[in-house]
Formats: sequence, structure tokens, C-alpha cells
Amino acid sequence: MTDVAGLVRDRADKYVGWLTEACSIPSMATDPAGLAEMAVWVEQKLTGLGATVERLTHEDAPDALLGHLGGGSKSLLFYDHYDVQPVDPLNEWLSQPFEPEIRGGLFFARGAADNKGDLVARLAALEVYKEVYGDVPFTIKFLVEGEEETGSKNFHEIVERNADELKADGCIWEGQGIDHSGRPALVFGAKGLAYVELNHKGLNEDQHSSFAVYAPSPAWHMVEALATLRAPDGTVLIEGFYDDVEKPTAEDLKILEGFPFDEETERRRLGTDSFIGNVTGLEFLKRYFFEPTCNIAGIVTGYTVPGASKTVLPKQAMAKLDMRLVPNQDPDDIVAKLRKHLDKRGFDDITIDSFSMEHPVRSEPGFALGRAAIEAAEETFELPPAVAPMMIATGPMHVIARGLGVPTVSPAGVYRPTSDIHAPNENCSVEDYLKIIEYTVAYLDTYSRTE
Repeated sequence: MTDVAGLVRDRADKYVGWLTEACSIPSMATDPAGLAEMAVWVEQKLTGLGATVERLTHEDAPDALLGHLGGGSKSLLFYDHYDVQPVDPLNEWLSQPFEPEIRGGLFFARGAADNKGDLVARLAALEVYKEVYGDVPFTIKFLVEGEEETGSKNFHEIVERNADELKADGCIWEGQGIDHSGRPALVFGAKGLAYVELNHKGLNEDQHSSFAVYAPSPAWHMVEALATLRAPDGTVLIEGFYDDVEKPTAEDLKILEGFPFDEETERRRLGTDSFIGNVTGLEFLKRYFFEPTCNIAGIVTGYTVPGASKTVLPKQAMAKLDMRLVPNQDPDDIVAKLRKHLDKRGFDDITIDSFSMEHPVRSEPGFALGRAAIEAAEETFELPPAVAPMMIATGPMHVIARGLGVPTVSPAGVYRPTSDIHAPNENCSVEDYLKIIEYTVAYLDTYSRTE
């Protein structure tokens, strides 16, 4: 890896420039022109690396890109996405979200850590690999979609339509990250998601708040409904919610017993003295990886102007819930159970609209690409890797891992817990970005020699 590390450092300005170009493009779902521009940028970069690129079109989605390079019977599929989260609240950014800026060794821009940092690092790694080792001795398929941040609503159809082209011996998912202590983190699965919006309109119009003495309050009605969903210790109270939860195996528990997690640093980052239910140690890790959640993502009702008053009884209320799911929960089943739960308690007048729905999934880590990713992490980073069963976040991994039967690993990427993904001032470390380029070259080389 000496030649690789030296080459990456020699070309640091070039590859940071690539990331700057990518993160200057406003590829949000609300900006179709930005999405189209970003698709062209990725397409041109892949073509410049010698790939043949095909656009996988769908009538209701931005084009996904599929690049082919290398050759041979053994194959690898990269998965990334070129869309990014919205930038609100804009006034909390210290620099413009699409005008990348480096401060204190950190690269600030929307998409820096999720997912353009990993995407561009992989593109750079392909260039470095070819220069150091020559042509890739196996087939690489590079799949980049454009609607991950809005739930990958059409990704399953895109994959089904192109299943034969996308099959591979293993899949590299967008990067997992680097933990608080600098250990490279790798996971072999992802939690699922059921994201819903609850709505209740109980009055014809907003009312003077004095009428609250006799008029029913939609806001209180919604709050009372929400209060039935979860206990203070985090236990979800929806009947049957845990029926299909797959408990950790003895092997899983062994992994967790040796899993490095800095609880104190995480508490400080959150600004709290304790975690929900005061869990710690092994019980904390079991909850972290193997328990589902029911989270209130937002509530909107009535008059909400800060620093001002208006006495009003609002006519309606809305709440957004996201429920992170674990194997073998099914998002449609969970929404049906939520409906039944509300109806049983007299909240049948609250409507439910479903949005992002993703299945949880896991791969066993013993496949060739998974072993190569772990071995390369041990060689590239100073600290040993932190290998975990699955990420606590969500992506459409099940479409590849379950739908196509392609075992999947999410290796270390540019993300750290302090990267502020989905928030103002998203960032990644420039040093981490360069290291991930090295690491990507390392696992490609290791995979070429792994049976």
C-alpha cells in the first residue's frame, strides 16, 4: 500500500477537487436540474475511468447509472447514490451548503459525508488502482441511484427490470464510517423503515382558544394518540410490534461483547447524561443493533411563531413517525398494526399515509468480498475494525441482498458521528476522505486474491 498511499497524497488536491465539484451540485429531490447535472457528472467520471455507462431509466425517478469496467468471471457491485438531503434550516449553516469550504481539516458541504464523499472516493480509487496494479482483474458494476434520500421509492423496480445485469458475487454498499475512536466500522446489513404521516382535522376552522372549554382539540387528540405508542423506556406499545423480531444469536452476542463503543463520548455528543432506559454495556449494544424504534420525527399544529403569542385552538394536527425495523419485521405489517392500535383506542379519525417503506436485511460476513473488506481494513487503518451485524440506519439494501441474493457489506467510509449528516454543516475529514481512497484500493486488491 506504500505506492498507493503516496500516489493518493500526491494527488490530494486533484481528488479533493473532484469532491468539491460533486458537492457544488445541488442534487436535492426538490431540484430536478441539480439531479440531472449530478447524473451527468457521475456519468462523465465513470466514462473517463474507462467504464461503459448505461442509464437505467424509470418514468417516476431520476436516472440511475450503471457503469461496467474490468472483466472476468468474478464480479463486484458498488452501490451509491448521488442525491442529497435538503439544506434546511439554511440559517444554521456557517458556509453555503453547495459552496464547499475546508475549515480546520474538515470539508463542509451538503453531501460531503452522505454519500458523495464515499462515491467520489471510490471513483478516485479506481483511477489509483489502475495506475498501480493495471486493469481490474474482475468485473466491477457501479450502480448509482438518484432518489435514496426520498426513500428509493422506485429502486426496487429499477433493480427488478435490470436484475440479470446487476447480479454479482458481492456488493459494496455506501460507506458505514469511522467511529469515535478512529476505528473503521463495517456492517453486513441495515435496519428497515416504516415512515408514516398521521393527520387529524377535527374542526372546520381554527378557533379562539376560549372555546377550548367545550370544543375538542385536534392538537390534544394527536398528542394523546402519540402517547399510547411508546413507553418512557423506549418500549414500543403497539400490539404485536415485536412479534417477528429476530433475536441476536449466540454468535451475534459474542461479536457485541467485543464491540468497541465509546458510550461516554456519544453521551457528550448528544448532550445527555444517560441513554433511554439507562441502558449501558451489552444491553445498550443489543438495543443499538437489534431493537426496533418508534420515533416522532415532527409535529405541526396551531400557531408556532417563536417569541410571539396568539391564543388559538387549531383545527388540525399532523405528526410524522419513523419506525426503524429489524429482521424479520415487515413495514406493511407494522403500519397495519399501527392502524389497529389507534382504532382500538378511539383514534380511528386519525388518518395514516405511508411514505418510505424499507425491509431490514442481513448478510453473513463470510463471503469473499466481506472477508476482503475486513482484511483490508486491518491493513490500512491503525486501529482494528469494528465489525457489526448491521447499521442502525436504513437504505434499500434488501433490494440487492434479498431481492438479488447478493451478499452485501458496508465498509468503512468518510462518515463520523460528528459529520452532521442530514443536518446543517455536514462535513467529512479531508484526511478520512484520502484514507478511504487508500482503503478502497486495498479491498479491491485483496478481493482480486480472495477465493
